Amino acid sequence: MPQTEVTNTEKKYSLSVLIHQDGLSFYTHNSTGIQETFSKEFKYSSNPIEILAAIEDVMASQEFLKQEFEDVKLIYHHNVFAAVPSALFEEEYAADYLKYNTKLLQTDTISIDDPVPAFGAQMVYVAYSNVNNYFFETYGDHSYFHYSTRSLTTLSGMPSGIYLEIMQSHFYFTVMDKDHLVAHNIFPFEQVEDILYYTLFALEQNKLDPETIPLTIIQNNKDQKLFNHLYTYVRNVSFIEDYKDYLNKVICA
Repeated sequence: MPQTEVTNTEKKYSLSVLIHQDGLSFYTHNSTGIQETFSKEFKYSSNPIEILAAIEDVMASQEFLKQEFEDVKLIYHHNVFAAVPSALFEEEYAADYLKYNTKLLQTDTISIDDPVPAFGAQMVYVAYSNVNNYFFETYGDHSYFHYSTRSLTTLSGMPSGIYLEIMQSHFYFTVMDKDHLVAHNIFPFEQVEDILYYTLFALEQNKLDPETIPLTIIQNNKDQKLFNHLYTYVRNVSFIEDYKDYLNKVICA
């Protein structure tokens, strides 16, 4: 009887790398979710040259990264981006969407993600060409995105309301009304009071009623102090039910 070769697809992993100015996070994953992680924090905000040097150090020291991956994706998390309605987007003016928010350098690579289907919005942002080139030389073809594209795609399946995704030194503020993206931005913070300030400011600017609109905190470790501060002004506050599932969808999908 002829024998059939069986391939164990569970042993084939994909790699996702979250790249931001505060540090790096490496995730290997397969169909069951995230399998192995490694994170490196920076003591201060780093530029693309310093970020690449840190990536090279991690790649040299972590054995689990020295393998072939089924798929490799880079996810840029920084504030040099703009969410542009697809109906108004014109590719030849991509740099114009960013130049009012930040000073662009001649070496900056302007990147454009595919639209988030549910909202008809697409991200224009700066990708680091030196980092992209390094991963191409190391692993070959790979994809890259802005974190906002990944998170909004995941949030689009959730109920309408405000979502605060708390990162190390920044947080994303998102407001959804059914299939309409009302607001999406990123703010820096040092104390929970900073998060409260920006949230109340955004509520006022978007004419949202804090007495009725639901607010969900997306955070790995639930910060009760943050919850209490927000609940003083916003009446319907909760933490996301399953942060691990949310992260799996953002990182692995």
